[in-house]
Amino acid sequence: MKKSHLIFCLLIAVFLNACVNSKPDSQNEDSELTDGKVLFTNNCSSCHGFTQNGIGPQLGGLKSKVRRDYIFRMIINSENEENARALSLKKKYVSSMPSFAHLSIVERNSIIDYILTKPAPPIFSEKYGESIVNPIPDKIELSDLVLNLEHFTTIPPSGPSNASTRIALMVLHPITGDSYIADLRGKLYRLNEKTPELYFDIADYFPNFIDKPGLATGFGAFAFHPNFVENGMFYTTHTEAPGSAKADFSYADSIQVTLQWVLSEWKAEDPTSTRVVAKPRELFRIDMATGVHGIQEIAFNPLAKKGEEDYGLLYVAVGDGGATEVGYPFIPHNKNGISGSLLRLDPSGRNSANGKYGIPASNLFYKSRDYRAE
Repeated sequence: MKKSHLIFCLLIAVFLNACVNSKPDSQNEDSELTDGKVLFTNNCSSCHGFTQNGIGPQLGGLKSKVRRDYIFRMIINSENEENARALSLKKKYVSSMPSFAHLSIVERNSIIDYILTKPAPPIFSEKYGESIVNPIPDKIELSDLVLNLEHFTTIPPSGPSNASTRIALMVLHPITGDSYIADLRGKLYRLNEKTPELYFDIADYFPNFIDKPGLATGFGAFAFHPNFVENGMFYTTHTEAPGSAKADFSYADSIQVTLQWVLSEWKAEDPTSTRVVAKPRELFRIDMATGVHGIQEIAFNPLAKKGEEDYGLLYVAVGDGGATEVGYPFIPHNKNGISGSLLRLDPSGRNSANGKYGIPASNLFYKSRDYRAE
């Protein structure tokens, strides 16, 4: 082989090697940013966004404001930070960010990489006048009422290493008057006087049940039908992993789905039993962009009596799924969606789009062409 041909072949080999080696690096970078976005959504998005302040400060434009090691330390333990910025944030938000020291170094760096790609939000030039520092300046006077708190019961721990519970709701049984207490991790307890006894565990019925990324995810809400004595019906909401089943309410597939909220109907074989034997029936499921602001309240009108229009109609409070905070305000601000809405459903009906529940004809938007009839 001629010397010139050998040099040419070597150059081609070097060039191809460089191309091949550069591709994984690019893919790794994209993968790390994707991982960082997922970690941010699961751990940070409930308090932080990139366009406006929320429970915590917005994080857009941090790259030009703080050092990387500062963000790293804040993720580990913000309580220990004593620099001017950290102290100012503590004063403004009257709290410190909880520690995320359980995240690995790689995970923390992935979150930081993702945060630092976000630019500062735009500054609007409109002037709306001076803000009101304190809209109610008069102090609330203390009364002479005093509460004496006494320990009543302790719910069994359900967290890792039996360290904690996530109690969120207590309802009364319509027959016995016993108290039922829900743990977000999936368990519903009946209080036998002061002793909690397991009524059922949602995880036993739904293999895709999750209570991650925490916050208000998991076993969201619980309601007995007002005619439970005769029909044994009750209702629950819970979260499942994304893609567990086709959602009845969703959005563009280019937007991440963090989890699904599911509304279910149950029929107890024996309404008086202290341990439920029932089969759940799904009414609908909805995709959510983040783990916050789900379906955490369902209820029947306690004042409605048999024969009255509102009797047996289920009210369902659907949050925005945190969509606005992560840059998708059009999801809840959608007349044809149900995010960010209060629904009024007839569980015994079947005139919904999926044929699994009813929509009362007396609903405000039942005949509307602009809004969902629910």
